[in-house]
Amino acid sequence: MLYFFQTLSLKTRFLTLILLFFPVLLFQWLLMAAPWAQTTLKLLSHGTGVPDELFWYNPSMAQQIFAAWGPGGRAHYLSVLWPTDLGFLLAYGLFLTTATLYLLKKVNPHSFFWYLLPLVPLAGAACDLFENLTVAAASLLPSEGWEPVSWIATGFTSAKWSLLGLSGAVLVVGTLGFLLRTGWNKVKALAGSSDDDYTE
Repeated sequence: MLYFFQTLSLKTRFLTLILLFFPVLLFQWLLMAAPWAQTTLKLLSHGTGVPDELFWYNPSMAQQIFAAWGPGGRAHYLSVLWPTDLGFLLAYGLFLTTATLYLLKKVNPHSFFWYLLPLVPLAGAACDLFENLTVAAASLLPSEGWEPVSWIATGFTSAKWSLLGLSGAVLVVGTLGFLLRTGWNKVKALAGSSDDDYTE
């Protein structure tokens, strides 16, 4: 797997990264801003959103959200928001993974274990998928006797936000480190050329 990610990182291009960013923006708009998506759900549920807007929730909190949705909100979530969110998680998962691979290509770390970092956004997107599956199941099951499903859903939600936060931190810190290293190497190169000119 390490060799696979290393080989894949060498083939990653900046243009590919830019092109993959546009589907993220598109699906985010479809999910968050489009009038037929979360806006409609909040109208149906009198301002109540979706559970994954929270970092953590318990079964009673989840049931309050589902109760606010009502039959119309649940149908809207399953028929509109669920497939749209699926497209969004695939888009951002692919983008973050590609961005991590491109960063590894530029940084070229000495340790092969750094090439496991692309697994972080992939795991975050996977947790998002399982969160959506368990939230959909919890919204359809009876409120009593099925609390473990809601606990599993909140576990995936918390894991998703943690992994995506870690993925973002890796990209920010790695990019800053790469820029600082590149700048410092240029400064040393200029200083070396100045010394050579002075010697001549």
